[in-house]
Amino acid sequence: MSGQVYKGAVFWDTEMFMLPFFLYTQPDIARNLMMYRVHTLDGARRKAAEYGYEGAFYAWESQENGDDACTLFNVNDVFTGRPMRTYFRDKQVHISADVAYGIWQYFIFSGDDSILLDGGAETVLECARFFYSYAYYNSVKSRYEILDVTGPDEYHERVNNNAFTNALVKRCLHIALKVLDYLQGKHPDLAESLTVDSRIKPEHLRDMYERLYIPQPTEGSGVIEQFDRYFTLEDVTLEQLKSRVLNKHEYLGGGNGLATTTQILKQADVVLMLHLFKEEFSRAIKQRNWEFYEPRTEHGSSLSSCIYALVAADIGLSDWAYPYFKRTATIDLTGDSKQYVGDLYIGGTHPAANGGAWMAAVLGFAGMRFDGEAVFIAPSLPKAWSSVSFPLRLRGASFTVTIEADQVKVEAAEENKASIEFRIERRINEGTELTDSEVAASLENVMAAPGQILSISL
Repeated sequence: MSGQVYKGAVFWDTEMFMLPFFLYTQPDIARNLMMYRVHTLDGARRKAAEYGYEGAFYAWESQENGDDACTLFNVNDVFTGRPMRTYFRDKQVHISADVAYGIWQYFIFSGDDSILLDGGAETVLECARFFYSYAYYNSVKSRYEILDVTGPDEYHERVNNNAFTNALVKRCLHIALKVLDYLQGKHPDLAESLTVDSRIKPEHLRDMYERLYIPQPTEGSGVIEQFDRYFTLEDVTLEQLKSRVLNKHEYLGGGNGLATTTQILKQADVVLMLHLFKEEFSRAIKQRNWEFYEPRTEHGSSLSSCIYALVAADIGLSDWAYPYFKRTATIDLTGDSKQYVGDLYIGGTHPAANGGAWMAAVLGFAGMRFDGEAVFIAPSLPKAWSSVSFPLRLRGASFTVTIEADQVKVEAAEENKASIEFRIERRINEGTELTDSEVAASLENVMAAPGQILSISL
């Protein structure tokens, strides 16, 4: 099930690649997944204190008590056999933001505030406090920055202002402020108890939220620079980089890895950010970044292909997406996945990639998302598929959704106690850019009442 490298530990894969499946289908398990983070809060506090920070710094490889199983020398050099210093444990700070994101997602999906009252609110606030204590305030530019981090692309360690990390940190701060607003309105005593003894006050978090630097699309190209000075790195093709490999198992990252001084990535980084915050970017920006980063991505992680599938489907290019979906969906069937990092055997199964395959099919090709009130469906089926069907369980109600070439069918279970609104987006031409008003006009809004079967033409 696991191997030498991953040790059966819990990673950020849970929140980013596994939680979505359970949010849409088995919310009780989704809650359990996030309550694991609540129960391991003290371990995250110990890690933050170890490095001299406030709040909660969640483990890269989390054990049952929240302590970190990741070593400082996580990969062996294939030429010398010596352990290599890596920075997964101490510089992948985005994990705390991922945790806050996951807790908030559960709350939005379920409406169940017990997760906040049972420790989720405290967890979110402690994650935000960690980032406030970690951040650097650039007085010259009057902004906060997140320096010396490693993003999802682990081939480039200890970089400044990684776009993915900064965006997730900003969302973590936003969530912390939303949680406080919610508690002050409904549970003011709890809000007071969670803030009274902390040196980092809500106004500090608000100031950082408003002034945190987020890399923006570059004027002209529209490409978002993955981190400070990424564009200055050697721009080689993946084929050129691989021609320099001396040992097929050598690690491409780390201090001396072949990829570290080039623009070649391990896995989706900026593109993952574009998926998570898809509503904040235009179709054109997402396409330009997909086209820029995909040829530069080695897909050295099993979590990479599904993200490229998701973003390609989101921009209406489902036939671009399909090969990445297939690569993800068959990862435990073909044996083609990466088997070694350095001289260590990775092995094991890929449950997070399996979650990614579900995401590509349902959130990508079916174009589904839920905002806590309505289900949005914007189909973009690949030519290889005539239809896709999947179950949903949202707000205590069960549905089966079937998407075909010319219609969407929604079947609501008879035992449902409530109705949910479905908003179906009409088909658009591949690559077409719509304005917000055009998108709104293309939506068909229907209420799926208990026992009802709805058919909506595309």
